[in-house]
Amino acid sequence: MTATTGPPYRVPRRLVALVALPFVVTTAVVAAVQAGMRDRLPAELAVHFGPGGAADRFETPGRFLLAMAAMLLLGGAAWTAMAARSGRGGGSGTGVVAAVGWGLAAFLGAIAVLVLHLNAGAARADGLSLPLWHLGVAFAVGLAGGLLGYALVRKTVPDWPPSQDVTATERLDLPRQGRAGWVRRTQSVPMLLGGVVMMSGALAPLAVSTMPWWAAIVLLAGGLLLVLMAQADVVVDRRGLTVRLCGLPWPRLSVPLDRVAAARARPVDPLGEFGGWGYRVMPKRSGLIYRSGEALVVRRTGDGREFAVTVDDAGTAAALLNTLAERRPETR
Repeated sequence: MTATTGPPYRVPRRLVALVALPFVVTTAVVAAVQAGMRDRLPAELAVHFGPGGAADRFETPGRFLLAMAAMLLLGGAAWTAMAARSGRGGGSGTGVVAAVGWGLAAFLGAIAVLVLHLNAGAARADGLSLPLWHLGVAFAVGLAGGLLGYALVRKTVPDWPPSQDVTATERLDLPRQGRAGWVRRTQSVPMLLGGVVMMSGALAPLAVSTMPWWAAIVLLAGGLLLVLMAQADVVVDRRGLTVRLCGLPWPRLSVPLDRVAAARARPVDPLGEFGGWGYRVMPKRSGLIYRSGEALVVRRTGDGREFAVTVDDAGTAAALLNTLAERRPETR
């Protein structure tokens, strides 16, 4: 069984420019705001604040601007390279990657501007504290930036895949009266390790007294959730496709046999198609994406949405699912 591939896809230059744009603009805005306030800023700025909001680190205005510019421009260059790489397949998930970049740039820029305003007019910075509502404003600005970026980029990136044939031809030669099933376990080692690291980090309050107790609970809960979601059983049988997370009774993802229009095995790009890893939901597709590479992709009847799960031996699963769907009246 062979997969159909289309011609190479060239990433539009306007996509690269749109992904890089917010980081460059944000750097210019922060520099302009600081230049306009230079006569009102103290010799050293409060640039970092502890858990209680009190300032605990200080920098000169020049070093603060240099650090922000390096963070935005170098981070923006890395993010642009990642988005360009994910866009080589023409994936609509690149819009999500770009939107996160816009949101990140907007959030960092808002934090920098708020810090400058907080320091403006202060004779000394060591008595300053950061109000909690400043973080709320920064998150709101970041969210608005992300939505704006997604709206601008989604028209730039064509749908995935640009020229692949959606029809499936794989079948298995099964006896008419026979029954068959297929089961594989798929997993994400990075998710598993990440969960273990997060749960280990929950022990930090024992050594770091400034870490609040609620942060330990968040780390413990988040790490446990990652570990439980790091493995899934993929089953193809007379009921259709079923994906069960090994550590959780819910959610159970499924495509009933009467909803299977076609199934096939093909490589997937997590960033390009789905905007990342894990359980992903996009306008025309969803899936449980643990890695790049081979995946079982099922197109549903009716709306034509695709569901994908990265798993080994996906070609056999696709062939069996097509056969069972074709013989569905006989398998009831």
